[in-house]
Amino acid sequence: MTNRIVLVAAALLGSLVIACGSGSTASPTAATGLRVSTVEPNKTETATPIPSPTPPAAVTPSPVGFAPGAPNGVFPAPPPNPQAGPASTQGIVRLVASKFSLDHYLEVVGVKNNEMETPADGQYGVGWYPSYGLPGGGGNIVMSAHETWNHMQGPFYGLHKAELGDEITVKMADGKNITYKVISNRRYPVSSIPMNDIIWPDIRPKNEEWLTLLTCGGRIVYDSSGFGEYLDRDVVVARRVS
Repeated sequence: MTNRIVLVAAALLGSLVIACGSGSTASPTAATGLRVSTVEPNKTETATPIPSPTPPAAVTPSPVGFAPGAPNGVFPAPPPNPQAGPASTQGIVRLVASKFSLDHYLEVVGVKNNEMETPADGQYGVGWYPSYGLPGGGGNIVMSAHETWNHMQGPFYGLHKAELGDEITVKMADGKNITYKVISNRRYPVSSIPMNDIIWPDIRPKNEEWLTLLTCGGRIVYDSSGFGEYLDRDVVVARRVS
């Protein structure tokens, strides 16, 4: 898998798309696409209704072909993490959601050359983008991680299992826990994912803090090397409750 998530623009439509690599690491082909502005668009302020919770989409994995070591499309869990988390992640320690086996440390990642980076540790790290928001600071907090890495489960392998009301906790370095509850779980074809609305959601009430988690998911097309490309993207949104 490539080590970054690339923002791709359909320029004439003004829509944004993420593209990421294969279901495993070391894919010989990097994800590519047109680069776009990472600055929040200027938009006319209009009243928007508070969104009703969106039922999770049917998101049973449906790989096209299977990678080595993944019989029936099921990837094995990685060995226990041999490394401690980064020394400093600007006050954030871990992302935890027991419902879908999520308990991983955070890495600070950025947006370079208009491309959203993913964690250097693809197996165990979850990337957080400070430029989009700080947990506890309001707005829309954006994080990403791999679903699979090196033919094993990545941090967001179970993300597609998220259901309405499931709790996700961000553990802070000062000992505080910030809790969010899932309000949306959607799977999009890579060709039509509305990234602009995902990163800067107009439907988010100004008094609410959201946590948005992004990963590849769904169908995978493998090549002869055993690596391939995901055709879909999973997006889970949660609202802060404490």
